[in-house]
Formats: sequence, C-alpha cells, structure tokens
Amino acid sequence: MNRIFIEAKNSSTSEYNFLKAILSLFFSDKEFGLICMDGVSNLFNESIINQISQAQISGEQVLVFVDADTVSKGWGYRQRKDYIEKEMMIKEISFSYFLYPNNHDDGDVEILMEQAVRRDLHSIFFDCFEDYERCVSRVKDKEGNPLYNVPSLKNKLHTYMSAQKLTNQQRRKDHWLFGDERFWNLNVPQLQPLKDFLKINLR
Repeated sequence: MNRIFIEAKNSSTSEYNFLKAILSLFFSDKEFGLICMDGVSNLFNESIINQISQAQISGEQVLVFVDADTVSKGWGYRQRKDYIEKEMMIKEISFSYFLYPNNHDDGDVEILMEQAVRRDLHSIFFDCFEDYERCVSRVKDKEGNPLYNVPSLKNKLHTYMSAQKLTNQQRRKDHWLFGDERFWNLNVPQLQPLKDFLKINLR
C-alpha cells in the first residue's frame, strides 16, 4: 500500500481529485490511500509525523506532495526543498516527496491543472475569462491601487468546471471530472515529471 500525503483540505478539493485521477488512470495496478494534511504547514506536525512513522513501520510506502510555491509567497522550489530536508533531519524521519509543479520549478499544483485543460475544445471560455481578468486588473482607485481582486488560478479552474453543462448528479459525484477527456488532457508532456516520480516511487 502507498500512503500519499497531500496539502489538500479534503477529498472534494481539486488537488485530491487531480492526483486520484492520475493514479487511477496510469497506475491502476497500485494500491494507494490519499491523506489530506490541510496545508503544507502541517507536514511536520506531530499528528502527521506519527501517521508517516506508523505507515513506514507497517511496511507501507510513504509519498508526500506539496507546492513549491513562489518567492513572492516567501517560498519557491529551493526554499521549500531546503525546509523539508532540514525538518526531516530534525524529526529524524525520511520520505520521498514531490514539489509541484515539476520537482524543479517554483509554482503549485494548479499550474499543472491549467496545462491539462482542453483549451482546444474550450477556447471561447478561456478567451472570455482572460478578457475579464485583463479588464478588471486595469481598474484602479484614486490612489492608483487595484480596485478589484483578479481571480486566482484556482478560482479560474473552478469557474471553468462550474461553467460546464453538467447534471446535478454528475457534479455531486465528481465536480472536477479530471478523467473526462472533454475537459482535461492528462497526457500533456508537462505532467510527465509527476508521472515519472510516481513510476519510480510507487510500490
């Protein structure tokens, strides 16, 4: 069994369903369980460390997936990697980990998701949405500060799926539908580093 610890808050999040779809589609012969940490800041909390240790004692493979984030957020690939390596040494624990988006650049899991959207089938949606982003970002107050918040990439992807003509039953079952080729292409080359990591580390 593979115990996979992720940043997500719960099983309804985009990250949870994105990784679950990739595992189910490309590694269907592997057993896995996804454990939500509710934020990367909880990775080295006592509760998570105990779960990781117990899984390893039981002979299970432990993998961790977190965002590298960006320098503007106080992190970035190098900073996140150094932090994890230092904390593993302090806590006397070791595990394999992947830093979104590709294990060497700054960014997050939403970057991978955006690269997998079917722009070829939904170009009008993205043209309209990005026109909206450009429009609201130009509006300033009297002091020259932005008057409106521009949607985050996470919100953009949520709006992309919310805009799709799906039944209530489909939405209740899986809002994200990452395994549906009408909306996502999980074969894009940008996802290869993630798949390579899984191929090497899954048992």
